This record gives sequence, structure tokens and C-alpha cells, in this order.
Amino acid sequence: MEKIIKNAIPAVLGLLMIIFGLNKFIGFIPVEPPADATAQMFMGAMFTSYLFAIVAIFEIVGGILLFSSKTRFLAWLLLLPVVFNIVAFHIAYDFIGNGIWLLPTALFMIVGYFNRNKLVQIIG
Repeated sequence: MEKIIKNAIPAVLGLLMIIFGLNKFIGFIPVEPPADATAQMFMGAMFTSYLFAIVAIFEIVGGILLFSSKTRFLAWLLLLPVVFNIVAFHIAYDFIGNGIWLLPTALFMIVGYFNRNKLVQIIG
């Protein structure tokens, strides 16, 4: 059962990251602008610069790498700044928002928990 959970959660997170990353290029999921004026300015700056494409590429590559157990920790490291910024943005500007950001954040933390030994080796 634990092995199924260790493989299913990263697969769901990988699928979410791929979908949201592709959505940045294709735009098949409509996204409402945030209500806060500062958040709207931030999103406008992201859309008009190269950062939006970089974040999308990181999400897609990280999502693909999550499907393999050998590259899962590398995917987690690639997605760490992306998820951190998603959480920081929503806490600072759009906490109520649509709440969809909570699912990938929770899944990301669970994947991190499963890879805690590798993280301790890097830090320690």
C-alpha cells in the first residue's frame, strides 16, 4: 500500500504540473485575474516577461521527471522554487482565491516527505 501511495502522489502532482505548465502556453483553462491591484501588476509583469515561460518550462519538466522514481528528487528540487512562489503569492495577495493552489502544495509536501532522506544528505 505504501508503495502505491509513494508512486500515485508524485504521478498526480506530475500530471497537475504538466497541465498547469501547458496551460501557460496554450491557455485551455481560463484563469481569473486576482482581485488585489498589486497582484494584478505582478501577474502583468510575469505575462510580459520571459519569467512566465521559464516557470511553465520548469513545471512541465518537473512534472515529467516526477513520473520516474530515479528522477523524482531532482523533479522535487526543480519544482521547489515554483511551488514556493505559488504559495508566497497566494498567501500575500490572493489567499482566498480559487484554492486550487492548495492541492499541488499538499502533494509537493508529501513528495518532499517521502524524499526527506535525500534532502537530509544534501543539507547535512
